[in-house]
Amino acid sequence: MIDKDIGFVIKRINFRETSILASIYTMKFGKIQGLFKGFYTNKKEFSSSLDIFTLNEFVLYPRKSEIWLVSYAELIDGYDFLRRDIDKNSMAAMFARVVDKYTVLFYANPRVFYLLKYSLESLKSYSPERLIYIFMIKFLTICGFKPEFNLCIECHRPYADKMYFSVSSGGIICDKCRVLKKDAHSISPEASSAIEYIQRTGFPQVLRINLSKVCREEINFILRGFCKYHLHIDPFLNMSGKEYQA
Repeated sequence: MIDKDIGFVIKRINFRETSILASIYTMKFGKIQGLFKGFYTNKKEFSSSLDIFTLNEFVLYPRKSEIWLVSYAELIDGYDFLRRDIDKNSMAAMFARVVDKYTVLFYANPRVFYLLKYSLESLKSYSPERLIYIFMIKFLTICGFKPEFNLCIECHRPYADKMYFSVSSGGIICDKCRVLKKDAHSISPEASSAIEYIQRTGFPQVLRINLSKVCREEINFILRGFCKYHLHIDPFLNMSGKEYQA
């Protein structure tokens, strides 16, 4: 069986002397592990450099094993502008790492594919500081890690005027239930509404969201705590250890 698909390179390692083993997030198949035999010698079949977060067209040989043979790769978009800006490059690499680590093989999810595509494209005109919130909130929502903001996660009742967020519980805690959670921190209606807006609003409209500095700091605190507790990553640190500021 032979097939074609488009996909993003999200991880790659050299395999023996002439080949490459890469994680690719494709449109039709989701994440796959692709083996590019003779990549460094067969330049005719592989016109792409297969750099991280490049978009390519592939000729694939699907099979039951976890590693598929890829016989052809042609570059569609290299996102060259990202290579000229270290902060944007680091953010794009973070997108790729998150998709690679928290998606499973052979589970197609076009929403993840397009989230990665639109997020990379948006880095051309928007700052990493803006895209980090949008990407992470949407990725968590798509992949089932969505924090709960509609009802109290303990009693499942609508919250009143005051609300709190519990990182360990993964959602909003009402005023009555906050005594049950030592990590419950107050959250403003603005921050809660902003997160819900990002969850439900598509590109490019979501990019127009305008948040106050206080609101950005709140979302930073919530997302950072949630991701470190549940995913064991800190998306607000780039590859050089620099922190993205709210």
